[in-house]
Amino acid sequence: MYVTLNFDVEDLVYPPEERTDDIAGWMARTLTEVGLRGTFHVIGDKARAMLQRKRNETLALLSEHDIGTHSDSFRHPLVPEIVEQCGWEDGVERLVAYEKRAVQGIKETLWKSPASMSCHAFFTAPQSYGAAAELGLPYVYGFAYCPGHQGPVWYAGALSFPTRGDGQGPSCHLSLGLDPALSYDEEFPRKMDLLREELDRRAAAGVECVTLFVCHPIRVRSKGWTEDELYANGVNRTVEDIGYAYELRPLASVEKAKANFRRFCDYLRGRQDIEVVGMSRAAELFAGQPAEVPRDALFAYATSGDSPAHPRLAPNFSPAELLTGLAESLVEGEERGALPRAVERRRVIGPVEKPVLVPEKPFLTREQLLGLCRELVEAAKEAGHLPANLKLGDARIGLGSLHAACVATFAAACRGDQFAQLRLQTVPRYPAFAGELDRIMSWLEESRFLGPEFSADKLRLHARLQAWSLKPARLRPGSGPDLEAGGFVPSELVSPR
Repeated sequence: MYVTLNFDVEDLVYPPEERTDDIAGWMARTLTEVGLRGTFHVIGDKARAMLQRKRNETLALLSEHDIGTHSDSFRHPLVPEIVEQCGWEDGVERLVAYEKRAVQGIKETLWKSPASMSCHAFFTAPQSYGAAAELGLPYVYGFAYCPGHQGPVWYAGALSFPTRGDGQGPSCHLSLGLDPALSYDEEFPRKMDLLREELDRRAAAGVECVTLFVCHPIRVRSKGWTEDELYANGVNRTVEDIGYAYELRPLASVEKAKANFRRFCDYLRGRQDIEVVGMSRAAELFAGQPAEVPRDALFAYATSGDSPAHPRLAPNFSPAELLTGLAESLVEGEERGALPRAVERRRVIGPVEKPVLVPEKPFLTREQLLGLCRELVEAAKEAGHLPANLKLGDARIGLGSLHAACVATFAAACRGDQFAQLRLQTVPRYPAFAGELDRIMSWLEESRFLGPEFSADKLRLHARLQAWSLKPARLRPGSGPDLEAGGFVPSELVSPR
């Protein structure tokens, strides 16, 4: 089992003479001495502050490990505020520009490119995944997860290591939160017992990767959080504005924390059933994806479940990949006289605007459906995302209805049947799990950091739309069907490709 050790470096409040910057440094040194690799997620403002304070020793120690961005700043506007009123493309563009400032801060201060991009607190948006994909970085602490899957996921084109699961078993994220426990001899052993139990549980469950959140280094000394009063309700304040600074624990507590942190590292180093890796290595391990979508996977998808016509999550491919695969297979099958054994897996995400729910034309001929399939594939190849609607004259055919038509036509082709005319169905415009992603995004509207006028409506819409792009990420990516779905396509209906 692979384990990543994650540290969030984000203090910007305490004055230089308190030397709180040094905490992340000695943690990095200890990891290096024990032979472990950590991932330090650093806020851009914090990186620049350490450079200004000439914390060259700390920066050098950190640079021996993986460094991730942790947003550019925790001053407003925060990520959700930046894209609150945005569509998909302009939202991604804004967040790419925002994250590039954080990337530049890391490069200038730690002399290396970041290995990842991460969510600070819950300051996220669906477009954050689009920005991560464009920057070529995995997204850490993501909100999107796959039900029944215990590992990383693909969402909106980005590889992501989520913070939550479906509660039916251990997830890939484990929040240890050593923070102040490092300084307390009574609390630290309890944390270590929890760590042993949880790692044992995940190993027994076959979890391939655990993203272990270790701590916020500042909490070794800080007795509380600074963000609540400083940035609550969508307003930026200073320590001078609120009239006080949080109390710090005495320096003597740091020596105790150092000893306990060494015990933590020695314990991990001594386990034979785990391999501690940085986030860059974890991303390499889970970045593989099949080059093709096999006919068997399409057949299983088109014939399994209670409602095959409805878009839904699948074991090895996203609904967007399966829909483009179905469309391309139907077109190629028409041209060759038999369904292909496989088609290219298209790198395509979900639509970027809401599809119509009711098709504005009740029937399609076979020729019309094949024409729409060609348009779907070409639009996906050109734009990189599914079109929300396709048009026949002035009639709009929503993505859900087209999905149902492709599923029915492909399943019929596998039986050797062919429709001359097909009645279009009114089916959901999103995969069923979209509702859970919407619910998670709605939490932003109750965030203590965002003002009461903040609306998550557009973020919730994009979260639902990108459910089309959701799928598990695996060490050994599967390419075949869901075996429990059963079935095969008779060989005489398959082209010899």
